Amino acid sequence: MTLDRRVAPPARPIRHVEFLEAETIKLSNGIPVHMIKSGKQEVVGLELIFRSGGVRHEQKSGVAFFTNKMLAEGTATNNSEQISHEIDKYGAYLQLSPSLDYSTVDLYMLSRHAQPLLSTLRSLITDSQFPEDELDKLKTIQQQHLKVSNQKSNILASKKLRAALFGEEHPYGRALTEEAIEAVNQDDLQSFYRQQLRNHLEIVISGDVNTEVLQIVEQYFGNISLVDSAPAEDTLPAVSITSEKRVLIERPDNLQSSIRIGKPLLTKEHPDYHKMQVLNTVFGGYFGSRLMRNIREEKGLTYGINSGQVTLQDAGYFVIGTEVKKEFTAQVIAEIHKEMAHLRDFPLDNSELNTVKNYMAGRLLSSVDTPFALAEKFKNIHLYGLTYDFYKNYLNTINTIDAKTLQETAQKYLTEENMVDVIIGAYQ
Repeated sequence: MTLDRRVAPPARPIRHVEFLEAETIKLSNGIPVHMIKSGKQEVVGLELIFRSGGVRHEQKSGVAFFTNKMLAEGTATNNSEQISHEIDKYGAYLQLSPSLDYSTVDLYMLSRHAQPLLSTLRSLITDSQFPEDELDKLKTIQQQHLKVSNQKSNILASKKLRAALFGEEHPYGRALTEEAIEAVNQDDLQSFYRQQLRNHLEIVISGDVNTEVLQIVEQYFGNISLVDSAPAEDTLPAVSITSEKRVLIERPDNLQSSIRIGKPLLTKEHPDYHKMQVLNTVFGGYFGSRLMRNIREEKGLTYGINSGQVTLQDAGYFVIGTEVKKEFTAQVIAEIHKEMAHLRDFPLDNSELNTVKNYMAGRLLSSVDTPFALAEKFKNIHLYGLTYDFYKNYLNTINTIDAKTLQETAQKYLTEENMVDVIIGAYQ
């Protein structure tokens, strides 16, 4: 049969996405190890997850961040340069990542180098010294970074939105300041390290996870003495959303305004979460969205605009973000609210809805093509207490949702109730 390349192949809906699910074992000391055995290359990604090592667990601002970032700055036997040399010598990559709800340490390596590299990794979580001279250097670097980032209107707008939605004293709304950085000391880090960072440790390992690698994981992590094997109990302060509908920080010298519009919304376990994901994609979640088509393509008011759902362990919020010339600020905000109203008032046509469905299903399919991506998919449910049914329900929602349901979802959530406009620049 001759293939006619002038005719596009027929599009077929994606009804099923095959997930390689994580297997879980426990080391001798009870540490869970979640495994994704996949991939044809001898590459392994190993992630240590400290469930009690996030910003929400700190008693003093900045401590969680600096404790995580200082892990590789020196142990009793090696200084930071020696640790870095040991990682580089084997062509590995180490990443230290503090976050609001937890912190992680990621190591990517060839499986044949697991023995020396996991020996080094173990020392970071059992014998870090947090040398004062290295801490002083990192504090200085971070203070300079903070000064620069706070001059960037887009970064400041995102910080101010979280503060408006949660309150400046809430861990989800608090921003690191120069004063907080200055106040952090070595004793703070050592205390957080002992009491929080090694509390409720889990391991996610993906790629070439063979028997030898698992034996090395047991060798170096199976005899660690944990502070506690249960998740730490923490009580978050009450959310304090601002009563203001608009937060404006004027910057007369700026040529552009950074706009962030947001409101508290859904967590992942909410029954409407997947519906809102589809609605958000229509509204501002991809290049062909309503916001991009109106504000960028038709009116030329911005280079890019998007919207999204941000989900944390105990909260979620919806955010719309863009940068525009100052003289277009008021017009763009009005157009954003007009697009929300249009989705509330009128159902989608089938052509637009089918385009979004195909896009979302295709994105899901392409997001599970590597062992490391599969590990991320596992984390995205495990850390929220969910199962793989989350993804099955997501795909089912994509395939079955109709225009009427999306309109009802817009009427329920794309409203101005509790919505805050944050503007860095000017409102004109």
